[in-house]
Amino acid sequence: MKQFQNLKRKKINAGNISDFAEAEAIAYTALANEYYINRLKKLANPDRAIALFDENKIIGTANSFGESISLPTNKKAKVAAVSYVSVQPTHRRLGILSEMMKIQLNEIHSIYKEPLAVLWPSETAIYGRFGYAPTHEKHYSISRNNAKFLPQISFKDLEINFLSKKEAIECYVQVNNKLMKSRPGVMELTKDWAERRIEDLISNHLSNGPSYFIGLFDNKTPVGIVTYSIENSNDSGNMPASLHIWDILYLNIESAINLWNFCLNIDLVEKIYAKGVPEDDVLEALLISPGDLNARLTTGLWIRIVDVINALKARTYEQNGEIILKVKDSIIKDNNNTYLLNTSDKSSPKCKITNNNPDIEITIQGLSEIYLGTFDLNNLIASGNININNKKIIKTIKEIFKTESKPFCPMHF
Repeated sequence: MKQFQNLKRKKINAGNISDFAEAEAIAYTALANEYYINRLKKLANPDRAIALFDENKIIGTANSFGESISLPTNKKAKVAAVSYVSVQPTHRRLGILSEMMKIQLNEIHSIYKEPLAVLWPSETAIYGRFGYAPTHEKHYSISRNNAKFLPQISFKDLEINFLSKKEAIECYVQVNNKLMKSRPGVMELTKDWAERRIEDLISNHLSNGPSYFIGLFDNKTPVGIVTYSIENSNDSGNMPASLHIWDILYLNIESAINLWNFCLNIDLVEKIYAKGVPEDDVLEALLISPGDLNARLTTGLWIRIVDVINALKARTYEQNGEIILKVKDSIIKDNNNTYLLNTSDKSSPKCKITNNNPDIEITIQGLSEIYLGTFDLNNLIASGNININNKKIIKTIKEIFKTESKPFCPMHF
């Protein structure tokens, strides 16, 4: 920021929101066509937008949306969904992104009072230094010829149907929001967000081929949904073709088995790709040859604790226990305290500032990493994000913060 003393923040409104969209598009080498601009206008919250101007040109953008996210177990909390973060190529590596993240996180903390923030990063190396920590998901790649189920796999009699756009939006909302009860990390889905996802596929914003929407029903009640596209390898539309699964949501093992069976048996397809499934997805356990699945673990949604006390009080814990933790946060100064977390009442935990000696010293990124249960304590120690002062507390940390289901966020924003 020192090289650009004239940078100013200006309000985004109906008159200049197109400029905001175009600036963000350039940073991601995208084309700010009419669809792209209307896509942002439909959901953007101009009041929460951060736009830094160099004279009359936007050179940095960031926005966030007030949403809800599921927590362990069957709880939810307010969250800031961070998106449209960009810096123009002419102004990179000058501290502009750091300045915007500092502004945004402190506004989320002090103005919007959301205890958590989440984002999908375009580059995973960026956001750890701002206190964000990753959840994980899997990506699959498999030849259809190798995608054979074990002979003992049984199938529940569930109804499967192609869905219209309107039906797909409704099914997506219902399944996603029911999933919040059993899996942490799920963002509460509105009709507008679901419509954007479906329209992105219909318009080929995400894919290069025709898109389809499949609903799975148990006695007329939706229990799963799949969105996918078919991409042919040549203009003639003949084999070989690739199946790209963009979303696969299911509420239980029976619906997972039925949906995967449908996807792996689509005709006229040679290769099958899944763009993001839960870390604990069951497909590998269903296949005769799971090694052919080429499962790859990647980072998924990134999460950050914005308000330590309210975040730690918001979720349910697996075991009774007590931990004293000293937190270090280089961006939100109010978080730099020592806290006593007591989970004697697992569904209504207590958290307060204390003067007692800490059992652990932990960075805000480390605390964000253990928050939804996705952590390896040895890795945290090796990374320097946690220092154990009281060795007896190690077992307590593992027991208190563990979760039965791995966090997963189907919603992309």
